Parts: sequence; structure tokens; C-alpha cells
Amino acid sequence: MTAPPTRADIEAHFEGLLGGAMTRDEVDRWAARWVADEVADVDDDLVWWALERLWGIDLRIGPEGEYLHDEDQMAGWLSEFRRRAEGEPAGEGAVALG
Repeated sequence: MTAPPTRADIEAHFEGLLGGAMTRDEVDRWAARWVADEVADVDDDLVWWALERLWGIDLRIGPEGEYLHDEDQMAGWLSEFRRRAEGEPAGEGAVALG
């Protein structure tokens, strides 16, 4: 397996997704490579937190419904990721890291 993603990789994937350079399917498959792998070598809790949000980003509410996670939620996750990367406390309602 290739080297695990870095924080820069995570940020690039969030930005690519939100900016339209990457599809939800592409980002989901990329994140799934580590989240679904039982022996993944991801030792950064913040990277793991973000991967768990990006995996499944292509899920819809019903077969033809809207996406489960909208762009506002994804932008919020990116903001939360950046805050945590800078060492600031998690925002209100944020999931605590493991």
C-alpha cells in the first residue's frame, strides 16, 4: 500500500471536492482505500477523522435523492479540520478525536 495521506492531502481533497475539481465518487474511493483497510497505516488522528468524513461523501438519501452531506456540511468539516490542524479546540458540536 502507498504511504498514508498527509494533512495536505486531506485539505487538497476537501478543496477539490468543494471547488468542483474532484467528484464525490473520486474522493469517496480515495478515502475508502484507508478507512476500509483493516491494516491501514494512518497514525494521525486528525487525518483519520477527516478520512472518516470523506468516505461515503457520495451517499444519497434514497436512490435519486439529494446527497446525505451537503456542501455547507463539507465546508464545515474543512473548517473544523483546519482549526484542529492549527491546534485550536474543536468547534461546537464537533466530534472529539479518538
